[in-house]
Amino acid sequence: MTISVAKTAEHGFGAERGQSPKWNMALAGLTAEQRHLIRSRMRTVALEPRSILFRQGEPSDTLVVLEQGRVRLLQTHENGEEFTFGVFVGGTILGLAALVLDRPRVLTGEAIDAVVVSLMTRQDFWDCTRVVPGFLENITKLLALLSVESIERSGPLVLDDAWVRLGSILTSLARAESGGADSRLVIDGLTQEDLAKMAGVSRSWVGTALAEFERLALISKRRGKIAIEDQARLAHFISARRNGASHSQGCL
Repeated sequence: MTISVAKTAEHGFGAERGQSPKWNMALAGLTAEQRHLIRSRMRTVALEPRSILFRQGEPSDTLVVLEQGRVRLLQTHENGEEFTFGVFVGGTILGLAALVLDRPRVLTGEAIDAVVVSLMTRQDFWDCTRVVPGFLENITKLLALLSVESIERSGPLVLDDAWVRLGSILTSLARAESGGADSRLVIDGLTQEDLAKMAGVSRSWVGTALAEFERLALISKRRGKIAIEDQARLAHFISARRNGASHSQGCL
């Protein structure tokens, strides 16, 4: 696994407190001592923004638990075109299926922000499944859930138009603004090129679409951030487009 611009971080970040419940599920029902044993087999690393956690085609020899920050998973086609599979937050387990199957990685993992990850080798992973009762059962359930979620996530996106894809992406990436006086949700740390790759469109199209969203008072742009001004209206916009309703406010 390739980790660039990395330094060892102090333990204690704890993906158990992350935004995604996946790592919690892997540890569900285990005692404090069992959790400590699993944690003792992991090393924690801090990565700078845009660092590569692992590359498509590399051996899947390490389990990655995202503790803090956001990671983009992407796939590069033979013609060089990139497709973003998704953006994942703290508490997410990366590379679990490939690790279990001992197959090369099918995706590349790129840090969006400064991130903290915990790493476990394949050998340590299998050792933990043998010596920690319940851990293997949790992993089996988690793999089944990840399979179902992948189908649920990818199915609608195939049928959605670009406006729905972009609106859904903005909604999924939005987080409460740190230190903000109001409760607005914001998206930061991503360029229009990043959003274009996620939506499967051109950068110029994203620029036009964001301008239209702003004209409709669905979002506002400032200081490298995109703020969702009205969550309910944006959700209605997405629903109307998805259901094939014509948008009467001039949307392209």
